[in-house]
Amino acid sequence: GSFLLFCQTFFPLVTGRPFNISKPMGRESHFVTVSRELTLVARMMTNSLEINMPPGYGKSALVSMWVAWTLSQFVNSQYLYISYSKPLAVKHTEFIRRVIMCPQYRNLFGIDIRSDSKAKESFQTNMGGSIKAFGSSGPITGQDAGLPHCDHFTGAVIIDDPHKPDEVHSDTIREGVIKNYQETILQRPRSPN
Repeated sequence: GSFLLFCQTFFPLVTGRPFNISKPMGRESHFVTVSRELTLVARMMTNSLEINMPPGYGKSALVSMWVAWTLSQFVNSQYLYISYSKPLAVKHTEFIRRVIMCPQYRNLFGIDIRSDSKAKESFQTNMGGSIKAFGSSGPITGQDAGLPHCDHFTGAVIIDDPHKPDEVHSDTIREGVIKNYQETILQRPRSPN
């Protein structure tokens, strides 16, 4: 049940590197703080979360691991993973796919990638879960996150770095991403859960 323990177990299995939790003096590690907040989302005690951290502090890795962790508990969850470019979103969904394909994940949870789901940017599990990658200014019409009429957590819209760092100061690009968010992405969740 512990998301942090899940990260400490599966991150090394997938990457070959240890999952080191920082130990800052006088305060809690940001890994502990973010893990607790993501756990609250999965438990439906929070239905929206914004994580602001400097580059290189593990935000994307934590969120990707969280998707794999929630799928192990809520097997039919539906996710949309959105970044400023589709290739970046695909990089994160490919990492999620690698976690799910890990033999230990399969053995513990009985979940696998469907044999007809070969793409890194859009795949389904044998239990009905799905993950799809998109660019923040690209088309998302017809895609859903979450399931209607369920009393448990059913997935999420994840927006990880919606703006390219060198384009964030462009009013035109920034307004285009915001417009796509307001007119398209906000309608994608199919449930408050």
